Amino acid sequence: MLIKTKHRKSHPERGVALLFALFTLLLLSAIAASLMFMTNTESSVNSNYRSERLSAFAAKAGMEEVRDRMPALNTAAKLPTTLPPLAGSVLYVLNEGAAPGTVRPWVAGNAYMDDEMCHDFAVVQGQQPAPDVRCTSAPSSAYLVAGTLAAPVTSNYPWSGTSAALSYKWIRVTLKQSNSVQLYPVNGATATQVCWNGSTELLLSGAATCQTMSPSTNPVYMITSLAANASGSTRRMVQAEVALSPAQPFPYGLFATGTACPALNFHGGGNSDPATDSFTTANNGTYATTQSDTLGDVGANGGVLLSGHSEIGGAVAVPSLLATPPALPNPCSGSQGDYSTSGANAGTYNPGAFPGNVPTQSGPYTFPTPPDPIPAPPNTAYAGGNTLVPGTYGNISTNGTLTLAPGVYNMYSLSIGGGSGTVTVSPPGVVVINFPSASANPLSISGQGIANPTLIANNFQINYGGTGTMSIAGKGSEYAIVDAPNAAMAVAGNGDFFGRIVARTIDYGGNGKFHFDKNSALGPQSNGGYQLISMREISY
Repeated sequence: MLIKTKHRKSHPERGVALLFALFTLLLLSAIAASLMFMTNTESSVNSNYRSERLSAFAAKAGMEEVRDRMPALNTAAKLPTTLPPLAGSVLYVLNEGAAPGTVRPWVAGNAYMDDEMCHDFAVVQGQQPAPDVRCTSAPSSAYLVAGTLAAPVTSNYPWSGTSAALSYKWIRVTLKQSNSVQLYPVNGATATQVCWNGSTELLLSGAATCQTMSPSTNPVYMITSLAANASGSTRRMVQAEVALSPAQPFPYGLFATGTACPALNFHGGGNSDPATDSFTTANNGTYATTQSDTLGDVGANGGVLLSGHSEIGGAVAVPSLLATPPALPNPCSGSQGDYSTSGANAGTYNPGAFPGNVPTQSGPYTFPTPPDPIPAPPNTAYAGGNTLVPGTYGNISTNGTLTLAPGVYNMYSLSIGGGSGTVTVSPPGVVVINFPSASANPLSISGQGIANPTLIANNFQINYGGTGTMSIAGKGSEYAIVDAPNAAMAVAGNGDFFGRIVARTIDYGGNGKFHFDKNSALGPQSNGGYQLISMREISY
């Protein structure tokens, strides 16, 4: 016993190795736990990053789907035609997977409510917080394009409507206005529509639409796409700006889109040459300062017949100059193919043998159909006064003077008759009249016709997408443009017409001449895809 005690006293460090071993084991355990924690954190970070990237790519996929489908959506009259908060200003394309009815971005409290729109259009939700702060209220369903509330446009990508659908939820399409992208105004102005000239964004100025600017431009659309993972924990939003590149200026002041023989029957112009000529109101030009006996071009997708004393001061464009043309829709059988004349004084006017004033081959051309006005005008008689302000009206008929204030008018029909009947604009400005396609006889103007005090054709625009009949037979000088690519148009009377006319068939008679305002040239519809101008991920 005494020996053991002495041994312990002489070796007091015994057991230290075990203690160090325990501390080392504890340290290694802590390091191992830290490594495991770091690994789990990195795995979670990587998983979150992967989920965010998947959502971002899905949002881009949704944007690209809509960009690809926009020509068809435009044909179906689904693309917005005005800026929020007006009706018809917002289109949503939905991708609900296997749960239809769950994605309603215009419904407050919906899991996928559009809480970004207030940043793009300050007036739509009564707020415009910082870019990374979400909107608190939903956009109104009243903004939606007609018919989409009852039958929403849905994705048509592979696996759409199944649980394997891509994870984007909705894509919003709107026109772009300056400052839509917060803090990025175009040319320093706000709340003005933005147009695209093929290389630069411009503000709509001096015209009613982008297409009627000089030179012609096209509207810029904003596509906003939201994607979310299955749990909704990861959301990404992508926004792009797209537009069609403008078509080349259209060289024909009178153009018939139909394939009839003839589609354009020109037998007017009086007894002096030429029956058509050209001028331009661009850069403050007037008929007196820019008139030319050339470039008053006319054409058709079918036949052109010139008769009487109608010498065209420009080219005559037809699909074929062959007497027996190759397989063409409804080819004409005249000795000159689709182009024919009747009478010794009919043909092309060639001052100094101008080489451009000859029949030529061209087309066929397709023009966009003007959309129906929103709201739709009623098919009821208008019983108010003859001084109107912009708005929606039914059937207007008068033998007196109808005075329009500058602005946009949606009318079911307009009939001006009598010897002194006139439609005039006061004060001078831009007037746009839209007729619904359901109207069979939307326009009949005689008497003194259209009095446009600005003497600029672009400032009096008539749009009609239906297949009915229209007529203008005024006695005075009429400055206007008519876009009715599906309608039958008749022009008569002793008054000259200054501007442009596009219709399915055109019968131009009377003693009045036609003067093509090249500043009003409307290019045919572009068949190309919508060009991507810019794309960005939004702070969300």
